[in-house]
Amino acid sequence: MVGRRGQADSSTEEVATSKRRPWVVRHKIFSLAASAVLVIIIIASITSSPGTSVKTSSSATPTTASAPISPTTTPKPTTAVTPTTSTTSTTVAPTTTTVPARVVTGKAVTLGAGQFAGGTDVTPGLYDVTTTSGQSGNFIVEGPDTYDEILGTSASLGVPKVRARISKGDSIQISGMSNVIFTPVTAPLVTTHTPVTLYAGTWTVGQDIGAGRYVATTSAGSSGNFIIVNEFVDEILGQADGLGVPSITVNLHKGDVIDISSLSTVTMTPAGP
Repeated sequence: MVGRRGQADSSTEEVATSKRRPWVVRHKIFSLAASAVLVIIIIASITSSPGTSVKTSSSATPTTASAPISPTTTPKPTTAVTPTTSTTSTTVAPTTTTVPARVVTGKAVTLGAGQFAGGTDVTPGLYDVTTTSGQSGNFIVEGPDTYDEILGTSASLGVPKVRARISKGDSIQISGMSNVIFTPVTAPLVTTHTPVTLYAGTWTVGQDIGAGRYVATTSAGSSGNFIIVNEFVDEILGQADGLGVPSITVNLHKGDVIDISSLSTVTMTPAGP
């Protein structure tokens, strides 16, 4: 009995082990299959990883490298057009510097000693008044512009010429001279701040001298009146009699009138501000 029970037990164990084996085999096969699937998934994830897409995106950057379109900005040589504007502006400059011509007024006439009237014996206008060599006498005009000069230098006291503006109705007196010549002024206008030489008579800023700051002087041994009413200037220029001043600094504005008497030369030298 004991022997059969032992055999029965051994056969039962074999049956149990034989039933257990197929499950182990199936378990191994399943785990191998799972491992294979896992490997496939890992390989697939590696091949489809963002790294490859980065390669495509990095390869796309060369297209942005086509930005060397900047060379097209080299057409900046078109800014070299500026020379043309500068040339035109420089060529225009001469036209701006052109000075308008002086309008000549009056009519040439020669008078002797006596009394005369502006508008009757002398046409109104601006004149340089002179006399012939060897003569000297009084030249007096009363009107809007007044003159009282010794004309001629034979006595070494007078002036060789007078810039006189004659108006209609002026009273003109001449004495001691047989020939007094009225010559209309034709000199070009002076409108720039440049050196100018004046003499006895009437001078207008903007016509006979440019506006600006000047130093007025006269020749040695001369002395006379230098007056600018609008600028409150009234001086004896020159020190021949020991009373005057050697120079006068003045600011001239367009339209100012300068009255000079008893002086044959007044040099107007431009001064700084």
